[in-house]
Amino acid sequence: MRKNPFNMLKLGVVGCALLVGVSGAVLPLTGIASAETSGQVTAVPISASVQIKDEVLTSQTTYLKTNIKVPQLSGMLDPIYQAQMNDIILSHANKDLANWEKEAADAAADAKANGFTYRPYDLTINYVLKSDGTSNPAGVVSLQITTYAATGGTGMPRVDTYNVLNRVEGQRVTLQDLLGNKFKETVNAGIQAKINEKPENYFKDEFKGISEEQGFYVENGEAVVLFPKYAIAPGSTGTPEFRFSLPENLTIAAKPLVSTPLKNMKLDLISSDSVTNTQGVNLVPFRKVAEGLGYEVKWNQETYSAEVKKGAQWTSVTVGNDHYFFAKMAPVTLGAAPVIQNDTLYVPLKFVTDILHADVKTGDAGAIQIEQKE
Repeated sequence: MRKNPFNMLKLGVVGCALLVGVSGAVLPLTGIASAETSGQVTAVPISASVQIKDEVLTSQTTYLKTNIKVPQLSGMLDPIYQAQMNDIILSHANKDLANWEKEAADAAADAKANGFTYRPYDLTINYVLKSDGTSNPAGVVSLQITTYAATGGTGMPRVDTYNVLNRVEGQRVTLQDLLGNKFKETVNAGIQAKINEKPENYFKDEFKGISEEQGFYVENGEAVVLFPKYAIAPGSTGTPEFRFSLPENLTIAAKPLVSTPLKNMKLDLISSDSVTNTQGVNLVPFRKVAEGLGYEVKWNQETYSAEVKKGAQWTSVTVGNDHYFFAKMAPVTLGAAPVIQNDTLYVPLKFVTDILHADVKTGDAGAIQIEQKE
């Protein structure tokens, strides 16, 4: 079978992780495998359940129809972690809305210029709370958010999954927490066995094993591993899911906290570090700047986007997209989109000042000094 070349939507499928895991898939295709247990610990306070309220977002343009319900959690034992998680979820939705408003407006203008009838684009965001923390494993909250955009034809969903442990000190839940240190071997073997049962439903030799940030959710005592549509199977198969049974009364060990002292971060760039585009906008290397200021950087090859995180601070950029945001702020334009030159991702210098809120001083011969105060 040949892969469907479908690649029409910039939403695509995201695979990344910051406070929580993120990835994509929707429709069921199940497999069962036993799991090795992770470490057992003494019981700690866990809430009965979390609650969710809808944050409804609407478009300010008639070119885009929306049905957007963004989940915002309440009732977690760690209010700071809860606020960070809600910020990330809402920021994703606001950025998607801004991106598709621009896409729709551009398409409407193009249709008018060429005498075509324009049909509004559609953007839908909804969610399912897979586990509220009251079932096995105790305290695990698992949330699945589906983002679907359509331009008049078939769209591709993006499914983000968030798995957290609801304790006084909240933490991200991983497949290793659920399936033990040999989780990769367990999951890879289980998935390959299901593929071998019906190989006609999958792309030949496409499954190479799960990634470090493989998407999954927890439901009814099972870890459900997800794959994006078209990743390992044709569209007719749907978006595969593989289920792995978890031990009864599984307790997840708390991860040790790492305390990082606050300090000012300084970075010096020389003239050869930066480039200037044809519009005269000064661009600086994204990774070098972000890591120099103490951010964790994660690149997503499928969506040509990069995310950065430091504590509660989080943002992302996408190649070719002049939309930038930080936490709850609405997306803004900075006069130039991120670009890749010589295998390096560059962003406008204004990204450093306006988005990361760092101080910038320019010196002789193109030197740039950056300082971010904690």
